[in-house]
Amino acid sequence: MFYEKQSKEEQEAYKKILSQIGLMSNLFSDSLKPALYYRAHENAFCKYFKADNLARHDCSADAKKGDIGIGLKTWVGSNNQKVAEFGKLKKELDPLEGLELVKKVSEFRNSRIITTMNMYGIKEMVYHVVIREDRKMELWEGDFPLIDIKNIHLIPQRGGKNTVYFTDGKHTYDFNKAKTTLYMVFDDMEKMDEFPVEIMDDPFEMMMNIGAQQVGDTQYAGSNFESKKPRYRELALKLYTMHKGVPMVERKSGLNQWNAAGRKRHPDEVYIPFNKKDRERPANKGFFPPRDQPFDLRLPDGKYISAKVCQSDGKAIMSNPNKLLGKWLLRDVLGLEEWTLITYDMLQEKGFDTVLFTKYDESHYAIDFTESDVYNKLYNIDEE
Repeated sequence: MFYEKQSKEEQEAYKKILSQIGLMSNLFSDSLKPALYYRAHENAFCKYFKADNLARHDCSADAKKGDIGIGLKTWVGSNNQKVAEFGKLKKELDPLEGLELVKKVSEFRNSRIITTMNMYGIKEMVYHVVIREDRKMELWEGDFPLIDIKNIHLIPQRGGKNTVYFTDGKHTYDFNKAKTTLYMVFDDMEKMDEFPVEIMDDPFEMMMNIGAQQVGDTQYAGSNFESKKPRYRELALKLYTMHKGVPMVERKSGLNQWNAAGRKRHPDEVYIPFNKKDRERPANKGFFPPRDQPFDLRLPDGKYISAKVCQSDGKAIMSNPNKLLGKWLLRDVLGLEEWTLITYDMLQEKGFDTVLFTKYDESHYAIDFTESDVYNKLYNIDEE
């Protein structure tokens, strides 16, 4: 498990900050069970255990430390909890029923877990859970399993019009077809720790009296808040284009550049499309170095490759040599056979269709893989 391997100092700091968050519970409810917003939990876990925060990247893990991937959850009440959503695969799932449906859902679930592990260099996955009881929090951990598809069977006399229950002999699951959401019963966890949480009667009064004060390396003064934590520029690019309202991965360019006509090509040749619309966005101006000038690109698993802006008008981001990025993405991450055509449905199954670049300085960048919602949010658009 993860928690027991961390230092005592890290454990105590983590518990202290969670209890401090719980102290403010009456801002949100009048329950004896402390409140803990899931984003606050993710941020606290990563800060005090010095883990990488993956929660915004739409992958199966919320955090990573070393080669361990962690799914973070917090709840009150039932241990039957959401573990995956497949909204963008609804059209493929809608025609299916019963055993055929849950096997397909299980295939999607497993595929996303495996893709996450390959992409981020993860060898082990665990769940870390905060269960909130009256005036206390409990820390539990358990396996983050692949579904054993060969041993799936439906659970009779359970379910309804929109929900089907099933088990793989190790865990019990249910899939809500209307919500395209998969739930799992967390019934094999091990208790790691627990600690009391005092809930302040009137946190509003305390907040009104905070005033201007110095807090660590940040300065708070009314509405003027400045953090010394660096803020890096980001740029998002979609891996697909729209054709008559239908999203498609180009068959002879981008991730399928190896399939282009003309000269004989290597099966690992790919590039990230940098189309005119994105190149001309004011927010993206000057983001990358000039065309053909190499820069270091950090992959999600921590490895570095050389990359550069290429082709006419700078419409492509390529690794240098070109096949390095394709080898890593197509073979190591997606596990595809050579000459396999990438499709939009394939990207949806894996859980990403967009890349997010982060710029640290003029020669150091990072790339991550996410969904188009991040693209829309970054550029403040409703849909594109």
